[in-house]
Amino acid sequence: MALAALVLVAGCKPGDDIQVYRAPRDGAESSTASNVPWTVPSGWRAKPAAEGGVRIASYEVTTPDGRSMDVSVIPLPGNSGSILDNVNRWRGQVGLPPTTESELASQRRTVPIGTLEGEFFEMAGDTPVPDGQFKVRTLAAMLATGGNTVFFKATGEDALVAENRPKFLAWLASVQTGPAPSSAASAGAAPPDRDMRGPVAPPPSTALPEWQVPSGWTPAAPSTMRLASFSLEGPDGQKGDLSVVVLGSNGGGALANVNRWRGQLSLEPLDDAGLAREAVTLATPAGDSALVVDLSGKGAAQDQRILGAIVERGDRAWFYKLTGAPALVGAQKEAFLGFVRSVKYP
Repeated sequence: MALAALVLVAGCKPGDDIQVYRAPRDGAESSTASNVPWTVPSGWRAKPAAEGGVRIASYEVTTPDGRSMDVSVIPLPGNSGSILDNVNRWRGQVGLPPTTESELASQRRTVPIGTLEGEFFEMAGDTPVPDGQFKVRTLAAMLATGGNTVFFKATGEDALVAENRPKFLAWLASVQTGPAPSSAASAGAAPPDRDMRGPVAPPPSTALPEWQVPSGWTPAAPSTMRLASFSLEGPDGQKGDLSVVVLGSNGGGALANVNRWRGQLSLEPLDDAGLAREAVTLATPAGDSALVVDLSGKGAAQDQRILGAIVERGDRAWFYKLTGAPALVGAQKEAFLGFVRSVKYP
């Protein structure tokens, strides 16, 4: 039987030992699979993971009338983008327009993931996508722990996903995450800070670099998981948002992150060849190379445009992302590229 390694933290503070479990890529449907660190709900069938993909576990649910639901578990290093970025990516996948930071609070809830607490979101599309046959619903949870973020997601036909909501939440609660925080506290350890909603410090050893901020870019208050933020304003009150995010390793890879941005704009994902066609390489005076994409939204997201740049250097990946109205982003493109070129990394 082919196996995939699943890494979860068996504790809740930096420095805790890492537990490595083995998740079957194929196997009998079971409510108590002993090779995975959770209880698999009845009716969920394990399926093979794509070669070279980022999933470490996949399940599917199908019905005789052709409806289906896909379940995935994906661990990524670091914080893997802001909560708002991830939620808007999921919203784009079900055909919903992006939401805002101020609206996010009413859409989130805290749920138990094993002995820890995770962020949970549910979103249902208004129109059938992608083939026009069924409306789509997504259940998504994210757990930040041990320097990683683990994403649990179920997506598929609206009614089928809604029917599986209790199973999804029970599945999250069954995840083996180690001793409860109270155990560590009773042993004299300080309780961990897992609040993903407030400002966070830059990743270890990452100081704010030197850069040339274009005229009209206003530094914004710190936001979840961002190293820096700037707000932009254009004609007719158009607003733009510039984020700088730094992730460990390669942050999941350029292709995965570009496809995440494309999802936020209701665009279909690319493969490696497609990325090579659509991206351009920007050389910087410091000798770094930035992969740059210019994405225009369609459908419900046609009023949005994203300029993104990814710089991989050493053990870190730097993500620069400008989001806003198409006219504003177009007018700021040269300023954006100049900003990326100007960065002197610490």
